[in-house]
Amino acid sequence: MQLLSPDEMRRTDVIAIQKMGIPSLELMENAGKAIADEIAKDESLAGMRVAVLAGKGNNGGDGFVVARLLAAEGAKVTVYLFGEASALKGDARENWIRLEGTDVAARELPSSDGDNTVREEIASAGLIVDALLGTGFSGTPRGRIADAISIAGSSGGRIIAVDAPSGVDGMSGLVRGEALAAQKTVTLGRAKQGLLLYPARQFVGELIVVPIGIPDLAIEKIAPQVATFERTDGARLIPARPADAHKGSVGRVLVAGGTSEYVGAPLLAGLAALRSGAGLVTLGVPRSSHSLFAGRVLEIMCRALDDSDGALTTASAQPILEADRPLDALAIGPGLSRGKSPAGFVRSILEKWEGPLLVDADGLHALAGQEKLIQGFRGTLVLTPHLGELETLTGIARGDILNDRIGFVQEWAVKLGAVLLLKGNPTLVADPDGRVTLNTTGNAGMATAGTGDVLTGVILALLGQGLDMADAARLGVWLHGRAGDLAALSHGEAGLIATDLIEKLPESWRME
Repeated sequence: MQLLSPDEMRRTDVIAIQKMGIPSLELMENAGKAIADEIAKDESLAGMRVAVLAGKGNNGGDGFVVARLLAAEGAKVTVYLFGEASALKGDARENWIRLEGTDVAARELPSSDGDNTVREEIASAGLIVDALLGTGFSGTPRGRIADAISIAGSSGGRIIAVDAPSGVDGMSGLVRGEALAAQKTVTLGRAKQGLLLYPARQFVGELIVVPIGIPDLAIEKIAPQVATFERTDGARLIPARPADAHKGSVGRVLVAGGTSEYVGAPLLAGLAALRSGAGLVTLGVPRSSHSLFAGRVLEIMCRALDDSDGALTTASAQPILEADRPLDALAIGPGLSRGKSPAGFVRSILEKWEGPLLVDADGLHALAGQEKLIQGFRGTLVLTPHLGELETLTGIARGDILNDRIGFVQEWAVKLGAVLLLKGNPTLVADPDGRVTLNTTGNAGMATAGTGDVLTGVILALLGQGLDMADAARLGVWLHGRAGDLAALSHGEAGLIATDLIEKLPESWRME
């Protein structure tokens, strides 16, 4: 599903109206009709009391159209304009005027006088239509709009949001003050990216995207680069298993990391790689703790690498770089630990390795402030931070990242020349061409130790099987999340552990 920022949606409106000659009033009428039709699918309108809460912008104008059309179907509609009609402009003003002579009761509420009565009336309505603010809103609701949100929020009524629930930021997904929690949001033209991000997603309810007559060509002209990644995308990328495959032809991969304190991370990544189709999986671990890893998983080979004080060092990279049998892909970071020695190992790999490489966990900390090293990497690179690791990697505070997390990962993927994967709900994957996808699988039960290591193994296996780095990251995230969803069906969310995901990985690949 294609996703637009509020600014991109505004630009398509401009193209449709100014370049293609589509009257803006027609687009507003189409929007109101699409919303009214959506409401009619779920509601018996005859005699139903409907409260339409409107602001003075175009979102309010859409609400006026909805009110008029619902009244025409027998609903008893009252429009509550939280402001003065004299402040309305353009199409919104025209549709306010069109309410005259209809069965819609239209009320101006420029001040809080009478709000107690309004609160009672809205609470008694069978349906509330939220047309206060659109997807272009950011910041904190103030004045009469804040009053309206408070009144509607305390009503306990069923709320349908026009384009976006009032109070949510349609770009960042942030909610900085009060916001209305809708049961359904009917968004116009294309889905807005912020509606799929938390915390806004909690206020959206069921998300319905409706066309309003903007030609696809107008969308194409702005070349949007953000979309969801869904089942059909995953099915297209699943690598075929040749009938004559052998263990050396479907991915020789290595996971480098681990210490005596962090034994589980490399093992989880390695086992996940096996369960994701890799033919040969090796762990590269410190010699001093080799016995803690060897034989824990019978199908995984374990190579001892020289270490210093229990951690991999610059010298540890040489056996990997000079291996007799070349690796198809390499992952570094799980359980690596931090400090000068492991940082030297990571940087040595980036200076000399020329194949597909995934860096996760402590490996990312070793790359903090190393932009030139990352940009000069001669292979293909996937970086998989969570928010805290991204903050460390880039030196940018998380608050600034969250103000536009999609734009941020997009900018940094292009800047670094790498695939940048920001783990979370939803996980974002950005590639060096500026394309960003939002994953659509996964659940809160996956917020547990080791699931990131499992993701590393899944993506590593896909890289080893020859997938492009961006495709491997996107498909890997989707398969990983789907395995989590399947595991939650069996175990519930609260009790999930990382190995539950690994058990479900083979099933997550099945698309029939």
